[in-house]
Amino acid sequence: MTFQRKVTCVLILVITALIITIAGFVYPQAFRENLEGARYMLKGVAATGAFNIDGDLHQKIPPDTLAIHQPAYRELQNQLKQIQAANPGLRYVWTMAKGEKPGEMIFVGDVGGRNARPGLRYNASHIPDLVDGFKGPTADRSPVKGPWGTSLSGYAPIRNKAGETVAILGVDLYEQQLYRFRENFRDFLGICLEIGLGFAILMGGVVARWIARPLNRLVQGMHRVEEGELTQEVTLPTGDEFEEAAATFNRMTAGLVKARDELRTSFLHAIQSLMSALEAKDPYTRGHSVSVTRYATEIAKAMGKTDREIETLNRLAVLHDIGKIGIHDEVLTKATSLSEEERKAVEQHPVIGAKILAPLGLSPEELAIIISHHEREDGTGYPQRLDRSKISDLVAIVTVADSYDAMTSHRPYRSSLKPKEAIVELRRGAGTQFRPEVVEALARLLDQKGAL
Repeated sequence: MTFQRKVTCVLILVITALIITIAGFVYPQAFRENLEGARYMLKGVAATGAFNIDGDLHQKIPPDTLAIHQPAYRELQNQLKQIQAANPGLRYVWTMAKGEKPGEMIFVGDVGGRNARPGLRYNASHIPDLVDGFKGPTADRSPVKGPWGTSLSGYAPIRNKAGETVAILGVDLYEQQLYRFRENFRDFLGICLEIGLGFAILMGGVVARWIARPLNRLVQGMHRVEEGELTQEVTLPTGDEFEEAAATFNRMTAGLVKARDELRTSFLHAIQSLMSALEAKDPYTRGHSVSVTRYATEIAKAMGKTDREIETLNRLAVLHDIGKIGIHDEVLTKATSLSEEERKAVEQHPVIGAKILAPLGLSPEELAIIISHHEREDGTGYPQRLDRSKISDLVAIVTVADSYDAMTSHRPYRSSLKPKEAIVELRRGAGTQFRPEVVEALARLLDQKGAL
């Protein structure tokens, strides 16, 4: 065998092995992120959709085939169709009520299939996430294989005006949609292999020493991607196939970064939908998160914060109270003083919020906006009792914006304060609860707008 053929064979084996190795490390992680993003999206869609379904209307529908002749059933079907139309790609949108037997569920509403099936009984005891949907929004941990194929579903309780859970709303994704990412990745891997093999054949006659240096740089870049550095780029200005291989590698990593960012964006949108649904339950807090975000970004600009810091506040301040999803509604909307047990439960919402947003991969500084916005300058806040030295300016800004909006908004247990009165209260707490320079920045803003 000639030297040229030997080099060609070695290059073919090395490039193929490297691409397969990279795929073996990158694909499982990317697929898990894709699946997790789908779970959070479905949970958010189910929670938002269930909030818009009339639970009292649902109770009027008998769980049998005769239901299709009733106006209430047709109205329910229209509501389900609207949910499906607002979320392209959903396979089925349906509702179920509990049956008499343990784990038994009865279909009531159903759109997306060939035939509606009110009254159809189904044993869901092997799907614990579906059963848990009667307690709160949830989603399948992994695709479920059933009589209608393999799907990933999100669930949320449907409640009547009395707050009682009367059924659950389910939303399903097609199996093809779940595994489209895998098919795209497989096609992309095939393209990479073809390019790699063609490159090896073309470069087979080149002296090994000449090709060693650029190949080594490409291998190093692949290893860094293997270690999780998806933003890694390899530059090989050689003007030959190596440069093309590096460009292909960079397109691959850019594609993976884009897919990851899209997953994070979808997850963030789902969480924002949950936040809107949470605030919509209470007319006294509706729009609170949006107002806090507006105040926080304006304060940050007045304090001369960087564009990146302002963008961080604009993206995350709206989610500062997302953890309240894990607190019972009767506690959040209670018009009288909270008991000690209820107060401790409410003080856990920053921790719950941090856990909800953990899949986003936020930096500690970004996550602090969620978990630390109830800390105080004197170290007596919650949940970690941090003092001024451990509280960033961004957190301090959200704390002041949150308190100001709460003070100037009406609550069932007190009337709203005027802006001037709220500033007086904030100044009274400056140095102990609030950061003085943040309070004064807000005061200047309000003064400029004539609010004081």
